[in-house]
Amino acid sequence: DYNAVSGNYHDKMVALHVGGAPMECCYVRDDDFAEWVEAGWLRPCDDLLAADPDTSATTADLFPYNLSSMTYGGQRYGLPYYTDFNIWIYNAPMLEAAGFDAPARTLDELTEQAVKVREARVRTPTGDVIEYPIMLNFRQSVLGFLDWWTLNYASEATLFDDDLNPTFPDDEDRRAETILQWLTDGIHRHRIISPSSLTAGQMRDHVASGRQVYGILNKYDLEYVNNRRNSAAADDELKRRGSDAQHAKVYRMAPVPSISADQNGTLGWTRMYCLTSRCREDRMQDAWALMKFLGAKDAEGEYYTARRWFRLRGLGFAYRSLLDDPDIVAQTEEWGEIDKVREQSRHVRPRENIKAPWFPDFKIYYQPEIQKVLLGQQSARDGLGKIAQRCRQLIADWS
Repeated sequence: DYNAVSGNYHDKMVALHVGGAPMECCYVRDDDFAEWVEAGWLRPCDDLLAADPDTSATTADLFPYNLSSMTYGGQRYGLPYYTDFNIWIYNAPMLEAAGFDAPARTLDELTEQAVKVREARVRTPTGDVIEYPIMLNFRQSVLGFLDWWTLNYASEATLFDDDLNPTFPDDEDRRAETILQWLTDGIHRHRIISPSSLTAGQMRDHVASGRQVYGILNKYDLEYVNNRRNSAAADDELKRRGSDAQHAKVYRMAPVPSISADQNGTLGWTRMYCLTSRCREDRMQDAWALMKFLGAKDAEGEYYTARRWFRLRGLGFAYRSLLDDPDIVAQTEEWGEIDKVREQSRHVRPRENIKAPWFPDFKIYYQPEIQKVLLGQQSARDGLGKIAQRCRQLIADWS
């Protein structure tokens, strides 16, 4: 049986593009978007949108961060496949067992709360005492340290200026350094963040096992960890209630903890469909029709594919009006809270330097430097300084 390895997608597609393989349209991650445009592999779709008023009208329905992520150099290139943003989750029964009725709002409050949760010796569904209440994802991967961006954006940090020059480690209030130091202290000093955060695989599986009280997830994975089919935590709670329901709201969504309680934000990303620059003229309209069906509306004027992906997997969508779709609202309420989703969707940002053509090189460099900080091998300031210097070198190389 064939199992796709999504981490190899970039390398496979680069080989196909370089080799000139016949291809009318393709799936593009925002991580790779600028690189592929600069390489001349993608075709703008502004002319097709201009000639297609119905599809063009959907532009006004897009979340701003999605529209921005599909635009480069003032030209529109894509229609959305799916999208989502990161959320802070907490295990409500475990928090209650430790004596809390609400999650911490700031990083300092989280430190204090997590220490008390650990001291309360809260147990997993299998009866083990939870040693580290917080689990994050700082394993090196092709998509990068999304939790690092999420925590920075929660504190409304600005990491790059309008010309994509790094502002850290001397960004406003040195927020990037403060957050990285908080992470390091959480691992080594307070022992509230699991050291396995640097090596663990799928975060949702660790959360679903009930071994963590807090963490960061893709929003769509909230359905997964609250579904008893996947989640020991949900199954244990439903058995305790004597319920045969499929979902239990064991894990709940909250604003990502920030330096100050008046700050709010998170990271979002975009997956899109784009025409390739090799799309033949005689196949252009067929390719565009396929893209519209997948990334916009069907012949009946419905967001068929976006709604179907949500129904099947809870995948996020790029169109704001779907947050008021009755079926989507009802399904969300089975495992989440639509009002919290609506509120957090107002505070989503894409990675600031994601449209730099040197972003793929940046991803390779910054991850091990962050890990060295988290391992205590260098200070937060020194690590950020090295990353900033590498960014400046990449900018010079691409000038």
